[in-house]
Amino acid sequence: MTISELLKRAAAELQPKKIVCEEDRYLGRFEAEILMAHVLKKDRAWMKIHSDKVLSSQCSVKFKKLVARRRRHEPVAYILGEKEFYGLRLITDKRALIPRPESELLVELVVGAHGVRPPLVPHGVRHPAGSGRAPHAPTIWDVGTGSGAIALAIAKNLPRSHVIATDISSSAIALAKKNAKRLKAKNISFLKADLLSPSLLPLFARIREGGLIITANLPYLPASDKTKMDTDVVKYEPSSALFAGKDGLKLIEKFLRQLASSRLPFFNLFLEYDPPQTKKLRTLAKSLFTKMKIQIHKDLAKRDRVMEIYY
Repeated sequence: MTISELLKRAAAELQPKKIVCEEDRYLGRFEAEILMAHVLKKDRAWMKIHSDKVLSSQCSVKFKKLVARRRRHEPVAYILGEKEFYGLRLITDKRALIPRPESELLVELVVGAHGVRPPLVPHGVRHPAGSGRAPHAPTIWDVGTGSGAIALAIAKNLPRSHVIATDISSSAIALAKKNAKRLKAKNISFLKADLLSPSLLPLFARIREGGLIITANLPYLPASDKTKMDTDVVKYEPSSALFAGKDGLKLIEKFLRQLASSRLPFFNLFLEYDPPQTKKLRTLAKSLFTKMKIQIHKDLAKRDRVMEIYY
């Protein structure tokens, strides 16, 4: 069969029955082309030019197997074994959540704010002599790093910084290290830790002039969302990286309370969360960090997505 014939058949098989938005009308064709491009190691433009090319039986069989996996709702990112995030090609598998476009906002905020706003006083520290300018080489701590997407995007875009990426999952840390090696990221280190583990405090105590910036994309979905989400997500992606108790704030609240009680000196905290949690999360943050400012940043869909806590 030709590329065109195979794509037409696969597109019909992969087309979702439920159309939520205009893009969904072409989703089957789009996914079929992505899988075909992966098999042929060609881009989609090449396939359009060579649509009448007859595929070898080996390529046809391989393509049909990938289509069958997708029909079982396995995410495309797991089938391909990689996903693009903030311009980086990351290895993806079941050890960690697939990086989402929404999380790129965390990277944009850290990279964009670096050197712009002078952080006057870090949380838990008296006004240091000579401060009043943004840190030149900050330390960024990425909590719950998963595949390492956020941490690595920051590390590659802020080469003078040092990034510390932590996760409670040993398998996720192993995947993140693999991505770091693939991207040749040198200014990053990985540690297994459960949120603000006491073992991390001596490490952060050594941070001086550069200051500390924290990014956190912790599990934040309510357990009840399991019944509402796509099979692709619930069946294949790690639940421990998605759901966090009845209201989804179990781990976020624990982490914020740890930060407040430890008096860990940080300049900025960027926290991703579920939009309906804004009111409750803002109230909690104000009660814990009474002398700090709170700002809500919206994602591309104009939904509340990241809470920033800073001086």
